[in-house]
Amino acid sequence: MKKFLVLLAALALCVCLCGCEGYVSLLPGSEPVAVENAPAPDGQETDAGDFREQSLLEFMGWRDFAASYYDDTPVALSMRVGDNFDSPIFDRTSIISACDALRAMTVTGRAPGVDTAAQKTVFTFTMADGETYSVTFTGRDVTLTAGTYTVTGGDSLWALAFPGYGGDFDIFDLYNSANMRAFADQFSQNTPLTVGRRQNGGATLTSSDPAIVQQVFALLANAAVERVEQSPDQNIDLTQTTDYVFTMPDASAVTVSFTGPCLAVTASEDYGTVYYWLRGVDDLPYVPVVPESTVPTFAGGPLTDLREDIAQAQQAANGWLNGIAVEGVYVDYAISGYDPGYLTLSGSVATSFVQQVTSITATGDTAEVTSGDTITVFVTLSDQSGPIIVFMGDTVQQVVGVNHPCDANAMANLRATILRLAQDSNNVGAVVGGTD
Repeated sequence: MKKFLVLLAALALCVCLCGCEGYVSLLPGSEPVAVENAPAPDGQETDAGDFREQSLLEFMGWRDFAASYYDDTPVALSMRVGDNFDSPIFDRTSIISACDALRAMTVTGRAPGVDTAAQKTVFTFTMADGETYSVTFTGRDVTLTAGTYTVTGGDSLWALAFPGYGGDFDIFDLYNSANMRAFADQFSQNTPLTVGRRQNGGATLTSSDPAIVQQVFALLANAAVERVEQSPDQNIDLTQTTDYVFTMPDASAVTVSFTGPCLAVTASEDYGTVYYWLRGVDDLPYVPVVPESTVPTFAGGPLTDLREDIAQAQQAANGWLNGIAVEGVYVDYAISGYDPGYLTLSGSVATSFVQQVTSITATGDTAEVTSGDTITVFVTLSDQSGPIIVFMGDTVQQVVGVNHPCDANAMANLRATILRLAQDSNNVGAVVGGTD
């Protein structure tokens, strides 16, 4: 009898301890969360329909995630509101705070009545290996396949800010980089010596005018995130890039890059590049980084006299540069009367094409661009250099905004070559090869 009473008392003590909530702070200043006890049996409701209250992460089957997120922290957390865009954040403190908030939530039962008009919010955690964990809320209730359930706690989750959905962000915050943040905060004390603009990986046109440096920075600093592009491969031209390069007094460089019209930021290599549509940067392409007076005069002649990078491409194509050859050519074209297309050239075909392009002659001084064909030739040499040559109508671009008329017969031959290569490539995915 005495042993039975001792056993009964021990059981009562155990029940008491298991029923008490202990708390542990996983991050200074974060929301306290309940210590998990032994795993609960599978199933959220009893046969009688009674609901057993439990933590949200346990309810969702995220036990492993709950046990490891402080050491194996997700690389990103994104939020999507309604049918809008997914907006990611990358700083570890905010991600841990969100994890803590979810862990502090308790599922109390089925939602008594689901408002079908309530806004859905989806939070998605992305791990370094690409695995994702998503949780959907309808209003403040959590929605799973089995239904919608009422939750309590975790208010700090809703206090997090995401770019494009509010919050005090500037574009430099998007990089999740202490160096980028310091560049912005210390700009007036540590002003860059120059600012340059580089398009499609070509030459960097640079200005040392303090007013121009300030103007470019001010446009970037005052920009705001409008939204995040969800389908960049469909909605922006990934081949069109513009870099703004600030050279600092210590000779280091800070680069802000755009792809098409979007700011392109890689805050996490594991997550990849995020493309942001911005408000307030419409004037950025028109800042005169290189004043027109500094553009070399050119009254006509071979394209090799127009730009040094074109001359180098010709020398490589003709075998005049030791150890440097044409590695490949990409041609993006829109020729009147034909569907727009592209070509990827290699081997002897690429070399011959570069020889033809670089032999074209400009016939005079600057010319107005007339509507018509557009041909953009991207040349890659074996040392990873190479020019980008833009033809519009019967003109060739020297720098942005400065075009020169070209020999009409040479331009007609160039169009004919492109259309012939396009016809040859119809069955091979717009890729034309050749022997070396």
